[in-house]
Amino acid sequence: MIKQIYTISCIILFLVVTGCAGTKVDIKKKAQALHEIGNSLISNGQLRPGLEKLLEAEKLDPKNSELHYELGVAYRKSGKFGLSIKHFKKAVSLRPNFPEVWNDLGLVYGLQEKWDLAVNAFKKAADDATYRTPSNAYNNLGSIYFKKGDYQNAVKSYNKALELFPSFSLCYRNLGLVYEKTGKDDEAVKAYKQAISFSPDYAVAHFYLGKLYHRLNKRAEASKELKKSVELDPAAPFADEAERLLKDQTIKRMPN
Repeated sequence: MIKQIYTISCIILFLVVTGCAGTKVDIKKKAQALHEIGNSLISNGQLRPGLEKLLEAEKLDPKNSELHYELGVAYRKSGKFGLSIKHFKKAVSLRPNFPEVWNDLGLVYGLQEKWDLAVNAFKKAADDATYRTPSNAYNNLGSIYFKKGDYQNAVKSYNKALELFPSFSLCYRNLGLVYEKTGKDDEAVKAYKQAISFSPDYAVAHFYLGKLYHRLNKRAEASKELKKSVELDPAAPFADEAERLLKDQTIKRMPN
Protein backbone atom coordinates (compact mmCIF):
# COMPACT_ATOMS: atom_id res chain seq x y z
CA MET A 1 0.00 0.00 0.00
CA ILE A 2 2.82 2.40 0.94
CA LYS A 3 4.68 1.57 -2.29
CA GLN A 4 1.52 2.22 -4.32
CA ILE A 5 0.98 5.63 -2.72
CA TYR A 6 4.63 6.55 -3.22
CA THR A 7 4.62 5.38 -6.86
CA ILE A 8 1.45 7.30 -7.70
CA SER A 9 2.79 10.41 -5.98
CA CYS A 10 6.06 10.16 -7.92
CA ILE A 11 4.15 9.86 -11.19
CA ILE A 12 2.19 13.00 -10.30
CA LEU A 13 5.41 14.79 -9.47
CA PHE A 14 7.02 13.66 -12.74
CA LEU A 15 4.07 14.91 -14.76
CA VAL A 16 4.12 18.23 -12.94
CA VAL A 17 7.87 18.69 -13.33
CA THR A 18 8.02 17.67 -16.99
CA GLY A 19 5.13 19.98 -17.78
CA CYS A 20 6.72 22.96 -16.05
CA ALA A 21 8.35 25.81 -17.88
CA GLY A 22 9.80 27.45 -14.77
CA THR A 23 7.09 30.03 -14.06
CA LYS A 24 6.05 30.89 -10.50
CA VAL A 25 2.84 28.95 -10.98
CA ASP A 26 4.78 25.90 -12.15
CA ILE A 27 7.15 26.10 -9.18
CA LYS A 28 4.13 26.26 -6.85
CA LYS A 29 2.70 23.16 -8.51
CA LYS A 30 5.96 21.27 -8.08
CA ALA A 31 6.14 22.34 -4.43
CA GLN A 32 2.56 21.19 -3.90
CA ALA A 33 3.32 17.82 -5.47
CA LEU A 34 6.34 17.35 -3.19
CA HIS A 35 4.21 18.51 -0.27
CA GLU A 36 1.60 15.85 -1.00
CA ILE A 37 4.22 13.12 -1.40
CA GLY A 38 5.75 14.10 1.95
CA ASN A 39 2.38 13.99 3.69
CA SER A 40 1.56 10.60 2.16
CA LEU A 41 4.86 9.13 3.30
CA ILE A 42 4.55 10.51 6.83
CA SER A 43 0.94 9.35 7.21
CA ASN A 44 2.12 5.85 6.29
CA GLY A 45 4.91 5.82 8.85
CA GLN A 46 7.74 6.87 6.53
CA LEU A 47 8.84 9.86 8.61
CA ARG A 48 12.37 10.41 7.31
CA PRO A 49 11.67 10.23 3.55
CA GLY A 50 8.48 12.22 4.09
CA LEU A 51 10.43 14.93 5.90
CA GLU A 52 12.93 15.05 3.04
CA LYS A 53 10.13 15.70 0.55
CA LEU A 54 8.67 18.45 2.73
CA LEU A 55 12.09 20.10 2.89
CA GLU A 56 12.36 19.94 -0.90
CA ALA A 57 8.95 21.59 -1.11
CA GLU A 58 10.03 24.29 1.36
CA LYS A 59 12.96 25.28 -0.89
CA LEU A 60 10.50 25.95 -3.70
CA ASP A 61 7.77 27.53 -1.57
CA PRO A 62 9.42 29.02 1.55
CA LYS A 63 6.45 31.23 2.45
CA ASN A 64 3.90 28.43 2.71
CA SER A 65 2.62 28.55 6.31
CA GLU A 66 0.92 25.14 6.08
CA LEU A 67 4.17 23.57 4.91
CA HIS A 68 6.10 25.06 7.84
CA TYR A 69 3.40 23.78 10.20
CA GLU A 70 3.73 20.24 8.86
CA LEU A 71 7.52 20.45 9.05
CA GLY A 72 7.13 21.47 12.69
CA VAL A 73 4.93 18.45 13.37
CA ALA A 74 7.34 16.11 11.57
CA TYR A 75 10.33 17.41 13.52
CA ARG A 76 8.38 17.08 16.78
CA LYS A 77 7.65 13.45 15.95
CA SER A 78 11.33 12.87 15.27
CA GLY A 79 12.30 14.46 18.60
CA LYS A 80 14.05 17.47 17.05
CA PHE A 81 12.30 20.07 19.14
CA GLY A 82 14.50 23.02 18.20
CA LEU A 83 13.74 22.59 14.50
CA SER A 84 10.09 21.95 15.31
CA ILE A 85 9.84 25.27 17.17
CA LYS A 86 11.67 27.06 14.35
CA HIS A 87 9.12 25.95 11.76
CA PHE A 88 6.11 26.54 14.01
CA LYS A 89 7.31 30.10 14.65
CA LYS A 90 7.83 30.62 10.93
CA ALA A 91 4.30 29.38 10.27
CA VAL A 92 2.70 31.88 12.66
CA SER A 93 4.91 34.70 11.40
CA LEU A 94 3.48 34.05 7.93
CA ARG A 95 -0.07 33.50 9.21
CA PRO A 96 -0.66 34.97 12.70
CA ASN A 97 -4.17 33.50 13.04
CA PHE A 98 -3.11 29.87 12.88
CA PRO A 99 -4.35 28.31 16.16
CA GLU A 100 -3.37 24.75 15.25
CA VAL A 101 0.25 25.87 15.20
CA TRP A 102 -0.01 27.52 18.62
CA ASN A 103 -1.51 24.32 20.03
CA ASP A 104 1.29 22.17 18.60
CA LEU A 105 3.89 24.69 19.71
CA GLY A 106 2.49 24.36 23.22
CA LEU A 107 2.93 20.59 23.00
CA VAL A 108 6.62 21.00 22.15
CA TYR A 109 7.18 23.48 24.98
CA GLY A 110 5.46 21.00 27.29
CA LEU A 111 7.81 18.22 26.18
CA GLN A 112 10.69 20.58 27.00
CA GLU A 113 9.09 21.38 30.38
CA LYS A 114 8.95 25.06 29.47
CA TRP A 115 5.66 25.44 31.29
CA ASP A 116 5.11 29.20 30.99
CA LEU A 117 5.79 29.19 27.25
CA ALA A 118 3.43 26.23 26.88
CA VAL A 119 0.68 28.04 28.81
CA ASN A 120 1.05 31.11 26.60
CA ALA A 121 0.90 29.04 23.41
CA PHE A 122 -2.19 27.07 24.46
CA LYS A 123 -3.95 30.28 25.52
CA LYS A 124 -3.28 31.79 22.10
CA ALA A 125 -4.78 28.72 20.46
CA ALA A 126 -7.82 28.61 22.76
CA ASP A 127 -8.55 32.33 22.39
CA ASP A 128 -8.52 32.24 18.59
CA ALA A 129 -12.12 32.37 17.35
CA THR A 130 -11.13 30.56 14.15
CA TYR A 131 -9.96 27.43 16.00
CA ARG A 132 -12.32 24.57 15.25
CA THR A 133 -11.31 22.48 18.28
CA PRO A 134 -10.49 24.87 21.15
CA SER A 135 -11.37 22.08 23.60
CA ASN A 136 -8.03 20.47 22.68
CA ALA A 137 -6.14 23.60 23.65
CA TYR A 138 -8.01 23.91 26.97
CA ASN A 139 -7.36 20.25 27.75
CA ASN A 140 -3.66 20.68 26.96
CA LEU A 141 -3.59 23.85 29.03
CA GLY A 142 -5.09 21.95 31.96
CA SER A 143 -2.38 19.30 31.66
CA ILE A 144 0.35 21.94 31.82
CA TYR A 145 -1.21 23.52 34.91
CA PHE A 146 -1.41 20.03 36.44
CA LYS A 147 2.31 19.47 35.82
CA LYS A 148 3.06 22.89 37.32
CA GLY A 149 1.09 21.96 40.45
CA ASP A 150 -1.51 24.65 39.77
CA TYR A 151 -4.49 22.38 40.35
CA GLN A 152 -7.10 25.12 40.58
CA ASN A 153 -6.35 26.39 37.09
CA ALA A 154 -6.04 22.82 35.83
CA VAL A 155 -9.63 22.12 36.91
CA LYS A 156 -10.83 25.40 35.37
CA SER A 157 -9.17 24.58 32.06
CA TYR A 158 -10.53 21.03 31.95
CA ASN A 159 -14.03 22.24 32.77
CA LYS A 160 -13.79 24.83 30.00
CA ALA A 161 -12.82 22.08 27.57
CA LEU A 162 -15.81 20.01 28.73
CA GLU A 163 -18.17 22.96 28.25
CA LEU A 164 -17.10 23.02 24.61
CA PHE A 165 -16.92 19.24 24.16
CA PRO A 166 -19.12 17.48 26.77
CA SER A 167 -18.16 13.95 25.68
CA PHE A 168 -14.39 14.53 25.85
CA SER A 169 -13.31 11.27 27.53
CA LEU A 170 -9.62 12.13 27.71
CA CYS A 171 -10.45 15.36 29.50
CA TYR A 172 -12.64 13.55 32.05
CA ARG A 173 -9.76 11.18 32.72
CA ASN A 174 -7.39 14.12 33.22
CA LEU A 175 -9.91 15.78 35.52
CA GLY A 176 -10.03 12.59 37.56
CA LEU A 177 -6.26 12.72 38.03
CA VAL A 178 -6.47 16.27 39.39
CA TYR A 179 -9.26 15.35 41.79
CA GLU A 180 -7.22 12.39 43.06
CA LYS A 181 -4.18 14.59 43.52
CA THR A 182 -6.20 17.06 45.58
CA GLY A 183 -7.86 14.39 47.74
CA LYS A 184 -11.30 14.61 46.12
CA ASP A 185 -11.73 10.89 45.60
CA ASP A 186 -15.51 10.93 45.10
CA GLU A 187 -15.14 13.53 42.36
CA ALA A 188 -12.33 11.50 40.80
CA VAL A 189 -14.53 8.40 40.68
CA LYS A 190 -17.27 10.41 38.95
CA ALA A 191 -14.81 11.82 36.41
CA TYR A 192 -13.36 8.41 35.53
CA LYS A 193 -16.87 6.97 35.21
CA GLN A 194 -17.81 9.81 32.88
CA ALA A 195 -14.79 9.06 30.72
CA ILE A 196 -15.85 5.41 30.53
CA SER A 197 -19.50 6.26 29.86
CA PHE A 198 -18.52 8.12 26.69
CA SER A 199 -15.76 5.65 25.72
CA PRO A 200 -16.51 2.19 27.18
CA ASP A 201 -13.32 0.71 25.71
CA TYR A 202 -11.07 3.39 27.19
CA ALA A 203 -8.62 1.03 28.88
CA VAL A 204 -6.56 3.57 30.81
CA ALA A 205 -9.69 5.12 32.34
CA HIS A 206 -10.70 1.66 33.60
CA PHE A 207 -7.18 1.28 34.99
CA TYR A 208 -7.20 4.58 36.89
CA LEU A 209 -10.67 3.88 38.26
CA GLY A 210 -9.61 0.38 39.34
CA LYS A 211 -6.44 1.72 40.93
CA LEU A 212 -8.45 4.30 42.86
CA TYR A 213 -10.93 1.66 44.02
CA HIS A 214 -7.97 -0.45 45.14
CA ARG A 215 -6.66 2.43 47.25
CA LEU A 216 -10.15 2.95 48.70
CA ASN A 217 -10.25 -0.78 49.57
CA LYS A 218 -13.27 -1.40 47.32
CA ARG A 219 -12.01 -4.78 46.21
CA ALA A 220 -14.84 -6.02 44.01
CA GLU A 221 -15.02 -2.76 42.09
CA ALA A 222 -11.23 -2.60 41.81
CA SER A 223 -10.96 -6.14 40.43
CA LYS A 224 -13.66 -5.49 37.86
CA GLU A 225 -12.04 -2.33 36.50
CA LEU A 226 -8.48 -3.61 36.58
CA LYS A 227 -9.43 -6.82 34.76
CA LYS A 228 -11.29 -4.77 32.17
CA SER A 229 -8.27 -2.53 31.58
CA VAL A 230 -5.98 -5.51 30.92
CA GLU A 231 -8.60 -7.23 28.79
CA LEU A 232 -8.93 -4.13 26.61
CA ASP A 233 -5.20 -3.44 26.26
CA PRO A 234 -2.95 -6.26 27.54
CA ALA A 235 0.18 -4.64 26.04
CA ALA A 236 -0.40 -1.21 27.60
CA PRO A 237 2.30 0.36 29.81
CA PHE A 238 -0.05 0.10 32.80
CA ALA A 239 -0.84 -3.61 32.28
CA ASP A 240 1.91 -4.91 34.59
CA GLU A 241 0.80 -2.62 37.40
CA ALA A 242 -2.81 -3.67 36.86
CA GLU A 243 -1.80 -7.34 37.12
CA ARG A 244 0.17 -6.62 40.30
CA LEU A 245 -2.80 -4.85 41.86
CA LEU A 246 -5.09 -7.73 40.89
CA LYS A 247 -2.71 -10.19 42.54
CA ASP A 248 -2.71 -8.00 45.63
CA GLN A 249 -6.51 -8.04 45.60
CA THR A 250 -6.45 -11.86 45.51
CA ILE A 251 -3.98 -12.06 48.41
CA LYS A 252 -6.14 -9.76 50.53
CA ARG A 253 -9.17 -11.98 49.91
CA MET A 254 -7.40 -15.13 51.11
CA PRO A 255 -8.40 -16.25 54.62
CA ASN A 256 -5.80 -16.07 57.37
